[in-house]
Amino acid sequence: MAIELATICGSDLHTCLGRRNQSVPAILGHEAVGRVVATGSGRDLEAGARITWSIADSCGTCPACTRDHLPQKCHRLFKYGHADTSDGTGLNGCYASHILLREGTHIVPVPDEIPNEVIAPANCALATMINAVSHLPENCRSVVIQGAGLLGLYGCALLQERGIQTVYCVDVNPARLRRIPEFGGIPINGRDPDYLQTIVTETGHGVDAVVETAGTVEVVPDGFDLLRTGGTYVLVGLVHPRSQLDVTAERIIRQCLTIHGIHNYAPAHLDEAVMFLLRSRGSYPFETLLSEPYPLEKLQEAVAEADTGTWHRVALRP
Repeated sequence: MAIELATICGSDLHTCLGRRNQSVPAILGHEAVGRVVATGSGRDLEAGARITWSIADSCGTCPACTRDHLPQKCHRLFKYGHADTSDGTGLNGCYASHILLREGTHIVPVPDEIPNEVIAPANCALATMINAVSHLPENCRSVVIQGAGLLGLYGCALLQERGIQTVYCVDVNPARLRRIPEFGGIPINGRDPDYLQTIVTETGHGVDAVVETAGTVEVVPDGFDLLRTGGTYVLVGLVHPRSQLDVTAERIIRQCLTIHGIHNYAPAHLDEAVMFLLRSRGSYPFETLLSEPYPLEKLQEAVAEADTGTWHRVALRP
């Protein structure tokens, strides 16, 4: 695979800045779009085909892949951009000119109508949010999304397409709050001391679901306070050690809550991500969420730019 465009995901940024452990030496990067250079046996792909691929390579035979329907938790899981160069060929990450895709990797052709800057983050952030919103109840009418990063904005757009009547999106960054209406959400300033009461009053009883994408544990108590009795809490962003929750089992039981933890996604979610981008093209300005591409040799500058939070994704081009 020849990489055409890659983006810096939050996990890559945390690794580069020493906030996340990673075996080294390694080639980071898992959000990308590329073109087929050559294929081995069993792949019906022509050279030059433009594709995206799953973040995980799964065996397809273990209990996680078959019985549990969680291939992203395969017993022999390999994750692109999260392995050291001694694993296989070493061409394991997207911050490179080429990457070698393994046999158990799910591959999805990318239609010409979807630009590189729109499809590149789909195989992590968008596919993960497709998975997350699939766990919301059928009768869901009101949702709070905690965080207006890329996950949060994807969530607003996905829920608008699903026909959810009211989608609040909470953040504290003024620039990110301004972007929320473009993706179908109602911006809520998390610094407003009355925002919880405002949402509970407007919904009459609290929201049907809360989706956490902020990655900060401090938002979780607000999430529980926002939920109606029988509500659903979906946790997506808190994939790090500093994520201990201060909630009693009694509260979960008495409030009849459902809690889902979402980590990555299955192949069908990536298929749906590409289909969503195709059918919603022109409806949301996803392309404006990326920086102009940095050349790969300026990776350190790109990481520094990503750390400013100015862009939802910083792009890299070999």
